Amino acid sequence: MKATTKIKTRSLAVCLVLTASVQAAEADPNRIHGGELVLAPTQTNAHVRNFNPYNFSVGAFYAQDFIYEPLWIYNIAHPGQDFPRLALSYETADDLRSVTYHLRPGVKWSDGQPFSADDVVFTFELAKSHPAFPVGLDIQSDSNPNGLIVNMEKIDDLTVVARLSKPSALAHEHIGVMYPLPGHIWKDVQDPTTFANPEPVATGPFTEVRSFSMSQFKVCRNEKYWDAGKPYIDCLKFPQYSGNDQTMLAARAGKIDWLGDGMSDPEKTYVNGDKHNKYWFPAGANANLHLNTRKAPFNSLPFRQAFSMALNRRFILDVATFGLTTETQFPIGTGELYREWYDAQALQPYRYLMEYNPKRAKALLDENGFVDRDGDGWRDNPDGSPIEFKLAVPSGWSDWVNTMMTVSENLRDIGVNAHLSTQDESTWFAGTTQGDFDVYIMWTKPSATPHGTYSLMFITDGLAEGRRLEQNMHGMVIPEINQALDRFAQTQDRVEQKKWLTQVHKQVAEKLPVITLFANPDWYQYNDSRFQGWVTQDNPYVRPMLHLGVPERGVHVLNLSLRKEAAAQVARQ
Repeated sequence: MKATTKIKTRSLAVCLVLTASVQAAEADPNRIHGGELVLAPTQTNAHVRNFNPYNFSVGAFYAQDFIYEPLWIYNIAHPGQDFPRLALSYETADDLRSVTYHLRPGVKWSDGQPFSADDVVFTFELAKSHPAFPVGLDIQSDSNPNGLIVNMEKIDDLTVVARLSKPSALAHEHIGVMYPLPGHIWKDVQDPTTFANPEPVATGPFTEVRSFSMSQFKVCRNEKYWDAGKPYIDCLKFPQYSGNDQTMLAARAGKIDWLGDGMSDPEKTYVNGDKHNKYWFPAGANANLHLNTRKAPFNSLPFRQAFSMALNRRFILDVATFGLTTETQFPIGTGELYREWYDAQALQPYRYLMEYNPKRAKALLDENGFVDRDGDGWRDNPDGSPIEFKLAVPSGWSDWVNTMMTVSENLRDIGVNAHLSTQDESTWFAGTTQGDFDVYIMWTKPSATPHGTYSLMFITDGLAEGRRLEQNMHGMVIPEINQALDRFAQTQDRVEQKKWLTQVHKQVAEKLPVITLFANPDWYQYNDSRFQGWVTQDNPYVRPMLHLGVPERGVHVLNLSLRKEAAAQVARQ
């Protein structure tokens, strides 16, 4: 059998259903071309002209999904109801050792050159030859002998095959999210990790950088976009905001169409009596603390256990995050999003690690030699060296700043000298790929199954000193987890998958590579005075967030068009 034949057919059919209103828009007088959509996907002190889709400190926020497109968009909100992009379909071989992608015909890069299998293979080879270039593919190499993808081979201009090192029923989830690069442009790039890509050549709906300054830039319609009649919007406009307060001031005044900021009281902070200011905060992915387990004291399991028990999660849930986050039951790094995958009985013995118990945390530290050896009032490592570390968080993210402030206070209460370190968002993101840090707060990346989330959290590539991936900053290698994930990927039987996932859960709970906090809300605010077609609670066709790491935002933006009254106003200007 072809493992994805059924999935492929269903995805195409549902894609047509979900976008039916858009497909019919050219005959719909309410679907009007034009307008500039104002977005605030991130915060920074100044815009930097960088549109490298694999630069996760700057370029990826704007380049992914809007300028560059992946092969496939997985609909996390509705598994199986996916959105084919640069690939029309895929097939997994009977032996699960390869995945074949059939590319969309007629696609052109924005400079008029045809998109083909050559570009997909080129992107793979570029990632293979530059291991520090974070394309996100698990490529087999001398430094990563257990990597999943052995090579990618062009069959013809519209067909490419990924050869796998081991059987995998889920490899398509990993490969399909790749954003292909134009080989005829990037072949001359000496170092893709530092290339700013100031004039992007891409296949996405918006590719023309029409204006750029440190305070605002504008990216406009790709006239060669493959989806005829789209986008409806002329341009995307990105103003510069340095923090939540500045962003909210503009948003409350109706100056931002789409954003995703954390807030304590959305009715007061954002809506403010304006019927067009709307929001929806569904429960989303988990937030965890990544401790740098490559150095003391974080390389000590008892220290990590005490760290977890020292946290007053109820206060964090109810006060620090304004009652908008959701409790996570077990110390396994994932929460509400994957609740159907839990074996609660198997995980119950680890529940104590999620409970606030500073007395037990102190006792555990004492028992393992983490005591005050020099009389300065703070605990030291067993070898006598001082313990002092920073808790890194972006300065503008109010809910996470509050969380890390609480973490700092909780740790100091048990004698651990921890300091809050607020950073500019760009600086904070740049630090996610470095090994030189103490503690970071980080989200998890949702996938069609928990396998994708845990694969990123425990990917064995990228652990060399000086290089991490944002999802495995903790730096811990746990072979039992990788083995269980391999077994998960070799079956399509849900019962078997859950059995192997329970092994992953137990290993995470026992070894604590991350400290589990809570399930984040999916922050989503929008102003519908000018544009229509928004995701709503009543019409949740995709995850609605604007943040990097949500490829569905590329589907969302293509469903937006000017309202008639807004179009009339534009015409008068």
